[in-house]
Amino acid sequence: MRYFVFATALGHCAIAYRSKPFAILGTSLPQPKSRLFAAAGPHPVVQSASHPRIQQLASSMRTYFDKPPHPIAIPWDFLDMTSLTRLQQAVLAATGAIPFGQTRAYRDIADAIGCPRAYRFVGTTLAQNPFPLVIPCHRVIRSDGSFGRFGGGTELKQTLLDLESGRAVHSTASV
Repeated sequence: MRYFVFATALGHCAIAYRSKPFAILGTSLPQPKSRLFAAAGPHPVVQSASHPRIQQLASSMRTYFDKPPHPIAIPWDFLDMTSLTRLQQAVLAATGAIPFGQTRAYRDIADAIGCPRAYRFVGTTLAQNPFPLVIPCHRVIRSDGSFGRFGGGTELKQTLLDLESGRAVHSTASV
C-alpha cells in the first residue's frame, strides 16, 4: 500500500492506493499531518502523485474546499470495495448518490437499499467508510436533524455541510 499526502484548506488528506493492479484503497478526512502518519503504521510508503488517477483525485479533493466548493469527481471503478459486503457497497452507493449540498437521514439510506429497518447498519457502515469525502458520509444525519457520530467530529461535519451549502466561513488551517 502506498500513500499520497497533500495539503487542503482544512488540513492534510491522504489517498491510500496500490499501483498494480491500480486501485484506490482509501481516503482520509483533513487532519494534521502527524495524525495521518500515525494511522498509517510504522513505515508508510509515501509517494508523489505520479499516477494520473491519484493526481486527478487529489486535485478534485483540493478543489472541494475552494470557494465556491466543487464536488469531488472520481469514477467509482477506481475504488476498491472488495473487502465490503454487497449490502455495505449498496449503502456507500446510496450515500454517494446524495446530491452536493443536501443531506439524507440514515433511514432514507436504509430505504434506498431496500432494508427500511437497517438504519443502524447504515450508521455502522458509514462509520467504517473507507472513502470519506469521496463517498460523502458527512451528508447523512439523524431523522431528527442532529448529526449523529462522525469520524472527523461534529465540528468538521458542520464545516463540510456549511461549505457545501454556501454558508461556510472558511479559513485556511495551518498545514
